[in-house]
Amino acid sequence: MKSPQILASASTRLRRPGTWGSVLLFGSLWNGLRWVTGPEYFSIGEILLPFAFGILLLGLAAAPWQWTGDDRSVAPFLRGLAQALPWNAILLLMLIALLPEHGEHGNRGGRGGVHPLSFLPNLPPRLLVLLVACGTFGVLAGWILADRDQEALRAETQSLRAEEQTRLAREAQARALQSQMNPHVLFNALSGLAELARENGVATEAALVNLAGLLRRLLDHSAKLRVSLDEERGLVEGFLALERFRMGDRLSVRWNWDSRLEDVEVPPLLLQPLVENALKHGIVPCREGGELEIGLSGEIDYLRLWVANTGQALDPAAASGTGLANLRQRLSLMDGFKSRLDLRSEGGRTVAELILEPNHD
Repeated sequence: MKSPQILASASTRLRRPGTWGSVLLFGSLWNGLRWVTGPEYFSIGEILLPFAFGILLLGLAAAPWQWTGDDRSVAPFLRGLAQALPWNAILLLMLIALLPEHGEHGNRGGRGGVHPLSFLPNLPPRLLVLLVACGTFGVLAGWILADRDQEALRAETQSLRAEEQTRLAREAQARALQSQMNPHVLFNALSGLAELARENGVATEAALVNLAGLLRRLLDHSAKLRVSLDEERGLVEGFLALERFRMGDRLSVRWNWDSRLEDVEVPPLLLQPLVENALKHGIVPCREGGELEIGLSGEIDYLRLWVANTGQALDPAAASGTGLANLRQRLSLMDGFKSRLDLRSEGGRTVAELILEPNHD
């Protein structure tokens, strides 16, 4: 590990509740033992000092074990030990430097004397033992903390890999379902063109040109995981242009479309299956045809798409057709959105409504 990674690891460690519990225990133990081995009176600074040192120790004791200079998260034992000993000695000297100065016989002296480190031999023996114990604890604690951080990093890496593999699998499955829509739409369009060719050869030629444009849009859609609602509308308009060649005046289309939302990106091929289902089960079987309404409303964080059609009443089998079944599967695999698809009768029309909400979990 390198300096930025070590600092990030220390920051993460200091945010754990267990770290602050250890600091509280360490500071309380230190003050208790110091009271036994030293003077009876302590200033506020002396009382707070071990707590500050505990934070410093738990935050930085692992640093010499984590300093590898490469991609390894823990240094080899001998290198880590060689780095940890002087590191913890420096931390202890910092602590001793902040302790009160001692007089000739180890008593509290004035602040005008020699630097406190020069009185190191005059420290009470039991306090010296305590300092050595703290240094040893710092070395061992750093080793344990570095090893613990390594295990946490390994677990986090494995979790991220598992999440990435799951995401890639879901994307692959969604792409496979999207690719199934291409031949499905093509077969339906060709069926309509075969019928049109028997009736009007000139119209069939124009329809083939429109079909080529539709296929280009379909291929472009299949290569993406997100498209704008403007692109989605363009695909549907190309599909409906083909249907008009076949149905003529029997098909009336009305767009109830909020253009402010056209830049919002959604998974591709959401509207086309709904439109196709409305035509196939509602308008085409009806001799006089019918009206198709395609709508978009809501806000950026709440989208409502709907397709409503007159004509033949809702057929329960329409909800389990190939296009809608494919759409339901893709909706269940969508990352980043919560979705709901409803198919119902309303005021003499059949309404397919799709609600999309960004997933903030």
